[in-house]
Formats: sequence, structure tokens, C-alpha cells
Amino acid sequence: MTVGRPSVCVHHYTRIKADSSDAGKRDRRSTVRKGGQWALLLVSLLPLMTFAQVPNAGQAIRDIESLQPAFQEPSDVDLEIPRPTRPALPPSNDGGMRLTVENFLLEGNQVFSNGVLLALVADLRGESLDLAGLRAAAQRITDYYQSHGYVLARAFLPAQDIEQGVVRIEVMEGHFDRIEVNNRSRTLDSVLHQPLSSLKPGAIVYDADLERSLLLLSDLPGITVKGTLRPGAQRGSTDLVVDADPGPWATGTLEADNYGGQYTGEYRLGASFNLNNPLRLGDEFSLRVLGSNQSQRYYRTGYRLPVGPWSTQVGVAYSEMTYRLGKKFEVLKANGKATVRSAYASQPLIRSRTFNLNAQVQYDTKHLQDDIDLFELSSPKRVELWTLGLNSNNRDLWFGGGQSLFSLSYSCGRLNIGDELEQSLDRRSAGSDGHFDRANFSVARLQRLSQRWHLYSQLNAQWASTNLDSSEKIGLGGPGGVRAYALGTGSGDQGWQASMELRYLPFSGVQLSAFVDKGAVDINKRPWTSENNRRAMTAGGVGATWSGIGQQISLTAAWPIRSTEQDDGPHQDPRIWVNATQYF
Repeated sequence: MTVGRPSVCVHHYTRIKADSSDAGKRDRRSTVRKGGQWALLLVSLLPLMTFAQVPNAGQAIRDIESLQPAFQEPSDVDLEIPRPTRPALPPSNDGGMRLTVENFLLEGNQVFSNGVLLALVADLRGESLDLAGLRAAAQRITDYYQSHGYVLARAFLPAQDIEQGVVRIEVMEGHFDRIEVNNRSRTLDSVLHQPLSSLKPGAIVYDADLERSLLLLSDLPGITVKGTLRPGAQRGSTDLVVDADPGPWATGTLEADNYGGQYTGEYRLGASFNLNNPLRLGDEFSLRVLGSNQSQRYYRTGYRLPVGPWSTQVGVAYSEMTYRLGKKFEVLKANGKATVRSAYASQPLIRSRTFNLNAQVQYDTKHLQDDIDLFELSSPKRVELWTLGLNSNNRDLWFGGGQSLFSLSYSCGRLNIGDELEQSLDRRSAGSDGHFDRANFSVARLQRLSQRWHLYSQLNAQWASTNLDSSEKIGLGGPGGVRAYALGTGSGDQGWQASMELRYLPFSGVQLSAFVDKGAVDINKRPWTSENNRRAMTAGGVGATWSGIGQQISLTAAWPIRSTEQDDGPHQDPRIWVNATQYF
């Protein structure tokens, strides 16, 4: 039997059913069982024996969750901290008193040793200085402290009788006196104090620690934060006053796009809703729903909250997706369901205005079910997955300024195939049942070239230890990949995808772009047939985005440049992607 395009297989299924009906003398149950075995064999091998890939539950939920709305930028905070300033020194009076400095004596310094600070003024020993020169020496020490983040530190000349040329310099490093929280938000006081627990009365004021604590506090949903430093009651001390006011109690989006799959429904409507601080614990409840024009339905609900003094976030989530294949696969009455249960913990390692680094551990349990009702076939699978990851974002001034994103994760899991026949087929082919490992890497950069021109580039890559289930593969096609190809086209166990995009902002709210996308995958880590195991795709295109107050519309047109991959579904040249989002 020669297997060609999917339509050939559909006709074959139809013939089996027609023959059994016309004959009327064969046992229908036996015929369906035999036909079902052939159908399962064909469907199992179809993605490997044709260029067009048959969608299933694993691929469908993977494609949906890889196209989640972009994360918002990390929250900022209104933080009033005195910045380093160099006071104007009085002009030197040549007629004033001068003295020869033999040495300096430091008092009050704890953060930096005498050796470090005295080295700053070592060149002044033996010099004849007036009062302005001595103050300038103390200012060197002040500048050193403040440049290292001790913004309230000050070195000065106390009242003294200078003997034998030894000049005393006193250092006030600046410490907290009181920490006061004015809570006008819905969040419990105990929750607000957790991110501030590292700031203690008597501790020296260090701007990185202060900034981290206030930013972690502002990351809590449903509040806005302002921090102010004011003079304390003790000499050289400061009070930290934190004002916490109510933020939005809920946020969400409404979306419409054509980002869906060819056979599960291209046209989609979706909505997301976040309820901030429902239990007054700095927690968040989230819900996302999505539906297509081809009976694909998806929803995801999640809950997270902070625990402990280090602002650790713990959360759980549940997602469910159902689908029914249309177009050329409609005769099969193919449908399926995927559910994912997740639990995770996320820890901010570094939190600042310009650089953030987070670690996360996550456990997922995936139940995947694919059915072909025409032959009463069912293919249940279960995936258990542990993932450990790091992700960061950074703002800098390199070559005019820009932003960078980075993520690295390692996953280990186990696939359990629940059907004996499919287990037997798997042992003779992919051998994906059992343990697997994969690693994922992504990096992106938005570089400012000028006020109106920006360059965006990104790279995603995946490595696999063995042949993977469709839910764990990497996909090339779609609006977030090689954009001239349909979602789900070019899936493989390991590979990479990269894009480069030149962006132009002609006026406020409008962005025009031109881009090139490229990617390649190995369909199977360990191929078992002589079929070509490599797929490569390249595309180019243009795009436009309009952003208003709470609204965004994007339009993208992409053309294939060079490819070893035949597109999934009707050929579109160019392929058009449209998305409209309303924020509230």
C-alpha cells in the first residue's frame, strides 16, 4: 500500500466502511477492529510519511500555549532616593591658612577598610592644602561611597585641632532609623512587610537592597508603591516611608486573530482575565479562554501567591483543550482532548530596574487523548514532566540602548502510552514511550538604532535526548516562528528558529517592520526510516502595528524564500497574520 497525501488515507477509510455496509454479511465489529488497526497504523505513521502533519492533542495544546500573549514589562516603583551630588567647594584663598598634610585619620567607616579609603587620598600626603583642599579630600571618599551604592554616605571634616599634620575625616555611612508602611491598599499588612524584611533599623542604606525590596513589593498585584527617604531622629540616619495604595483590582484582554491551525480552526476569539489580590494575600487568579471556528476550545485557569521573606511565588494551573479536525480530515471524525495540571515555584534571584534574574521549578502532568470515531479508535497518553529554568531581562545603554531577554531550561519527563497496539507500533518505530530529556534556550534583543529605528533579533533552540511526543517537540511555522508557514508546520524533536526584524516608527503609535525568519529541525532524534529527517524553512515579510490607548492591531504578510518543508494546508502566498487586542 502506498501512502500519499492525507486525502488518500481518508478515501481508504471511507472504502473500508462502505464495503462492510454493502456486503452486510461480515461481522461489523471484526471489520471495524481490523480496519481500525490499519487506520491507527496509518495515522501513527502519517506525520512521518507525508509532508503534511496530522494535528493531534499534544501538538494542538503546544501550539496554543506557545502563542500566549506577551508578558508585560516588570513593574516599576516611585522611589525617591538622594542621588550622588558634588557640592560646590569654596574657592581657594591663597592668603588663607595652609598646612602640610602628613597623614589622614578615618573615623566611622565600616563598609570599606582604612586601606581602601586612604588609598583615595594617598597622593595628598606631603602636600600643602588649605581648607578647600581638605574638603576636596573628604569629597573623594564621599564620591567613592556613593558610586558604590551607599547614596546617603558622607565624609566630612569634624571640628578638630590638627597636630603634627594628621587630619581627621569622619564618615557617616547612613543607616535606617525607622521603616514605616502606610497601607491604604487591600493587601494585608503582614504581606507588605515580607519584601521589606531585609531592611532593618540600624542597617546601612544600600541602594541596590532598597531598590530590590521596593520593586519586589511593587510586583505584588493590585497595589502601587512609593518609597521616600527622610531624615531620621538620630544623627546620620534616615527613615524609610513606604506608601502602598490600591491598584487595579482586575485586568484583562479581548483578542481576535487568525493564528489557529488549518484543521483545528484558523479564526479565533479569546479573552483573558486577572483578578488581583482576591484573598488580600498579594495573590492573583487568572483565567484565559479561547475558541476557534472549527470547534477547538481551550481554557486555562491559574492561581499564585507570594510566600516567605524572599518573595518566592508558588502557583498552580489547570488547562484543557478539545478539538475536532475539519476540512480533509473531517470524514475521520477525528477529535481529541488535552489536559495539563501544573505546580510551580519561582524565585527572584536579582531584582532591579535594569536587570532581573529568576529561577523556576515546575511539575506538569499532561493527559492526551486522540480519537477517530469512524473506526472507534482511541489513543490515550500521559506525560509527566519536571522543568528547571532560568530567565532574565536586561536594559542597557550599549550602542544607543536596548533590552535583552534570555531563558534557559532543562526538562526531564516520562511518556506513558496507554494503548497496547500503539505501544507495539511505538516499539517498532519512534520508541518514544518512556524517559526523555530536553533543553530549551532562547535569547532576544531589541536594539535602539535611533529615535525612529530599532532592530529586533531572536533565537530559539531545543535539544532532545530521544524521540519525543508531539507535545514536547519544537515547531517552526506560525506567527511566532517562520511566518510564511502555517502553525504546526515543521515540527521536530530538536532544532532552532531565528528571526531578524528592522522596525521603523514613523509617528507615535505606529510601527512598520521588515523581517527575515529561518529555522531547521530534525523530525526525529533517532530516525528509523530512510525518509528525509531534516526540515529547513526560510521566509521574509513585512508588518505593521498600530497601538492606541488600550488597543493594538497588527498585520503581517510573509513569503517563503527557500524551504524543504511543504506547507500544511492550502498554499498561501503571501501568508497573512492578523491580530486585534483590546486591553482593560
